[in-house]
Amino acid sequence: MKKGIATLVLLLFMSIFLPPPASSFSLDRQEIKELMNKIKQEKFDLVLPQLMKKYQIDMWIQVMREGNIDPLSGNLGSDAGVFVFTLRGDRVERAVLGYCREEVKESGAYDLIITPKFEIPLTHFPEYRYPLIEFYKLGGVEWPGGPKTELDFRFKGLGKFVAERDPHRIALNYLEKLGSPVLYEEPRLRCDGISYTDYRLLVKEIGEKYAQRIVSAEYLITEFLARRVKSEIALFKLMRKWIDENLKMDFNRIIPGQTKLQDIESVRFVVGKNGQHKRDDDIFEPGDLICLQGGCQSGCFLEPQRWPFGNHYDVCFEYGYILPPGETQVPPKVKRAWSDALKVRKIIENHTKSGRTAGETFEILKKEINKAGYIYINRQIFNPKLDPQKTQVPLDMHAAGAGIYAPRLGPLGPDWQRAMELPPNHHFYFEYWVFVPMPEWGEGEYLSLQFHDGALATPEGVKYYFPPPLKIHLIQAK
Repeated sequence: MKKGIATLVLLLFMSIFLPPPASSFSLDRQEIKELMNKIKQEKFDLVLPQLMKKYQIDMWIQVMREGNIDPLSGNLGSDAGVFVFTLRGDRVERAVLGYCREEVKESGAYDLIITPKFEIPLTHFPEYRYPLIEFYKLGGVEWPGGPKTELDFRFKGLGKFVAERDPHRIALNYLEKLGSPVLYEEPRLRCDGISYTDYRLLVKEIGEKYAQRIVSAEYLITEFLARRVKSEIALFKLMRKWIDENLKMDFNRIIPGQTKLQDIESVRFVVGKNGQHKRDDDIFEPGDLICLQGGCQSGCFLEPQRWPFGNHYDVCFEYGYILPPGETQVPPKVKRAWSDALKVRKIIENHTKSGRTAGETFEILKKEINKAGYIYINRQIFNPKLDPQKTQVPLDMHAAGAGIYAPRLGPLGPDWQRAMELPPNHHFYFEYWVFVPMPEWGEGEYLSLQFHDGALATPEGVKYYFPPPLKIHLIQAK
């Protein structure tokens, strides 16, 4: 049984990164598109000037290429292009040089989109990168031969552009200090999307004078992603409504005695009445405690048809219980675990607010959880050697997607994630567990409830943009 629990923990950890299930709930994609364009405009107008001043950055250059996954592609509107943000007084000028996606042009968020013109007939090698389909539309038949390649034109014009603005500090998208956790480097968690090839070509184009002014953009990017604007919160509300509706539909699809776990794509785990964790080919039965998962944690900007919210995320776990004949409520031990979970949530709500570092808040939460009669544990694994009468509580309340997990209220990851201050309206996952000892199920056994829903840390405390999961859905056996 313990080996099975370890396997289950591994599967649960992996499942949180799976793409969200396809949904039949109707979404207005045009509304989402307009909202995401508004987010770009608000972030560029309100957040970026503050951060460039804070980190003394005069120009931020973000270089992205097709096929080289960069988490900011979902925020800027294209997976390719040379994005240049220049601080000019209290406003940031935003420009894109060279090829970029149509979404960038349609967003209305950029001041300058500079693409070289080319004439027909195409008698000379075009001095820029351009999609073949556009080349053909304009009369091109085949790329002319010659000694040059597209490497000769990737940054054409950037040197003049930079010199005209004469920045003293130029931030570029590579990492120096803010690395990902050991053994856990993922594309969605990094801010160093520029390739070595692009770095060398960029330095050659802007010249030695400006190359010496290059610094890492890691702090700027990290905080740019962490700070939220009003339009983002509006998107989170819409997102959670979509998640909530789909989870409700999935609960309604469960027919005890007929439906298999594998028929409900959002199933995270199911615990039977004797504590046995069910397999995908098992059938839902009376006495089952069900956890469904909706949404996506991060990385799903790569699948826009399945996840239409770009590089913005939310996840929610909801619980249900199948009532056996004659029963009207959940069993006492499940009720105790749920009660403990709500009390722990209240502790977190009362002691989490923006303005402190994640590490300072984390230390406060550990003390308050222990003071309330629970046992805080660092690992997300039940410890059978601790007091069998007390509920164990681990935490991992990290930032919600968008390429990074920082700031992080929990023990995992590098220390710099806890050193970050929680910004106003910090969007984080309310992720915690309660482990209730269950000796009646066998030696070392326990009931585990995990929670993972989005919330905001404000100067006044925790606020929700959508009601959190505060009840267990009761399902009648037919």
